[in-house]
Amino acid sequence: ALLENIQLQPSTWAILQNYKNRNGEAPLVRSFKRNAYGRVADTLGIERYQSVPLYLLTDTLVPERYGQDGELTRFIENGEKFIKAEPVFTGDEWMIPKKYVKIIGDTVVFNKAIFIDRHNQNITSLERSGKGQWVVRSMNPSTTGRHLPPYAQETPLGMFVLQEKKVKMVFLKDGSKETGGYAPYASRFTDGAYIHGVPVNAPRKTQIEYSPSLGTTPRSHMCVRNATSHAKFIYDWAPVNETIIFVLE
Repeated sequence: ALLENIQLQPSTWAILQNYKNRNGEAPLVRSFKRNAYGRVADTLGIERYQSVPLYLLTDTLVPERYGQDGELTRFIENGEKFIKAEPVFTGDEWMIPKKYVKIIGDTVVFNKAIFIDRHNQNITSLERSGKGQWVVRSMNPSTTGRHLPPYAQETPLGMFVLQEKKVKMVFLKDGSKETGGYAPYASRFTDGAYIHGVPVNAPRKTQIEYSPSLGTTPRSHMCVRNATSHAKFIYDWAPVNETIIFVLE
């Protein structure tokens, strides 16, 4: 219903982006804390790293809070250095520095959605048919990220846009620069969180289809682990910048 309703009003859509702080480290918010990972976060728990500063409409000197990388955002008004915009999941209107906002235009229609359920550890994909009805394309067990400092983190809740895809997402061993292996058919939606297949740990190179842990308890670092054939389905089926990912509890 949310996805249908927000599209009733003609809008120019945008995505908040700061993967690996590529657009610059966000300034400190007015009120912050250190979380269990020793990293700065706002009072709502959104980390500074990989996030986007959100400023009040009346104060563009110190950000009030952080917005998440990949958040679907409604563009409202352009300015010299800032854009007025409304992140759909976060809510409210904010002033956001231009370098953190990617405009994807007013012609994009979101007809595909992926729902990730952290509580039940499953994933569902839906598509709007020509008759305006949403049909289920797949339902599968998955595992999401777990809270295990200093490396593993929960898959963040929110409403995101699929941002990029990798046939092989190479990962490092915890605490080192040594390659640990790869995750097949990876689709990134926020920070370092990907929907991907069963990880292949080095030195193995061949893909693994299934893991008995799927659908049980969180096991990933932040990603959403799937059967590899389902990860490939998502990879092939879901277009970048046009697919919405909901992460629910």
